[in-house]
Amino acid sequence: MKAKELLKKVGIALDFDFEVNEIQMDSRLVQKNDIFVALHGSLSDGHDFVASAIEKGAKLIISEREIEGIATIVNADAYYIMGELAYFFYGQPSDHLSFIGVTGTNGKTSITTLLYQCLIKQNEKCCVFGTNGLYYRNGCISLDNTTPDPLILMRCLKKMLDVGIKTVIMEVSSHALILDRVRHVQFDIAIFTNLTQDHLDFHKDMKDYFNAKAILFKNLKSTATAIINFDDEYGKQLPALTKANVYSYSIHEPSTVQAMNVRLDLYTTSFDIDGYQVKNQLLSMANIYNCLAIYCTMQVLGYRQTEIVELLNQVTCIRGRLEKVYSQDYVAIVDYAHSPGGIINILSFLNELKKNRIITVLGCGGNRDKSKRAIMANLACQHSDIAILTSDNPRMEDPNAILADMTNGLNYSNYYVIVNRREAIKKAIEMARKDDIIAVLGKGHEDYQIIGAKKIHFSDKEEILKAIEGS
Repeated sequence: MKAKELLKKVGIALDFDFEVNEIQMDSRLVQKNDIFVALHGSLSDGHDFVASAIEKGAKLIISEREIEGIATIVNADAYYIMGELAYFFYGQPSDHLSFIGVTGTNGKTSITTLLYQCLIKQNEKCCVFGTNGLYYRNGCISLDNTTPDPLILMRCLKKMLDVGIKTVIMEVSSHALILDRVRHVQFDIAIFTNLTQDHLDFHKDMKDYFNAKAILFKNLKSTATAIINFDDEYGKQLPALTKANVYSYSIHEPSTVQAMNVRLDLYTTSFDIDGYQVKNQLLSMANIYNCLAIYCTMQVLGYRQTEIVELLNQVTCIRGRLEKVYSQDYVAIVDYAHSPGGIINILSFLNELKKNRIITVLGCGGNRDKSKRAIMANLACQHSDIAILTSDNPRMEDPNAILADMTNGLNYSNYYVIVNRREAIKKAIEMARKDDIIAVLGKGHEDYQIIGAKKIHFSDKEEILKAIEGS
């Protein structure tokens, strides 16, 4: 596309022209005839790399501020301009796809993954954007954010169109909604899971956090469908905020779809829905809610009840979500739970099933919501026989300072503090007795630790197995 034509679409007049090769916000990726958008980020400032981008062949610079000695198009909202440019440059790809969005504190990855499993078995041409990256039948692309920024999103959507994808399943984070990353996406179905304390480093309070999530539902068209967990107090507020058709699901409250006769153990979960029994290997009450959300979604998509139940009976466990790593004389699991609500869900379920002790390994992330640290440590001690408090992506913070926040005012004696996560996991395995449950929480599927600005390979699952082999 010609630069003049592209810039005109976003209200910018250009007095010269060239064939645009790409739009970039990472100077390392710039090639000849690219447009480089300089943005001030949390870790680096794109304005510092403008000269490098020009040297690599950038033909046009869009920046948030003037740069001495360099001609740029200056716009205070260069991030917004970048999103608009991407939308038009890649041929408005979001206009040609159907979208299913999932938001909430817990359950987003599980629902999107399980829904993808169901739709793929029905030969639907679909993909998933989320915590585990962008994946589809023939490939996977890693992503830096759960919901990508508008440039990466439009670029990926164009690729999905090119490979024949029709339906996009997307985790929609509160950050993405506040930062307007999905402004060119019209969701046909939006799912709300739950809301518990998280991300209060970004949102000023729970009301602000809820209002961010509510943006997804406020923006739905009247022809769209909102699928809402009615057992969640925040979920009950959403029908009044949306023009869309509302489906509700629950275990306790009256709703469109309700689970009955719930039965749980460490190997299977079963419940009745609309007179049919669902039975699969997913564990915990949280996964019943996930299955209910999927059941509603599949109904909206036009599938019969018998088809949906059969698909739900076939879904398999999700990597890093209540994943059993070892289950012989004792059980060791990993889970991504990293918020107070997630921890309560996991440990409440394990307490209902335990035959002996629960030993929990838990850390809190650096440069994230500090107010939840003591809460999470308190919950781990309250709902475990032994808690081992450790590091989890300390980032730019001192791990000892994070642990000091976690133990501040902690009125329990059933815990250890071990800064090194590898040693913490090893300690839990060394302590294990017959019929114990070891729960290593916080990282789940992640295979790294972020220490300082570096990502270092680290897998809870691998560390558990190494500790077992060495014990």
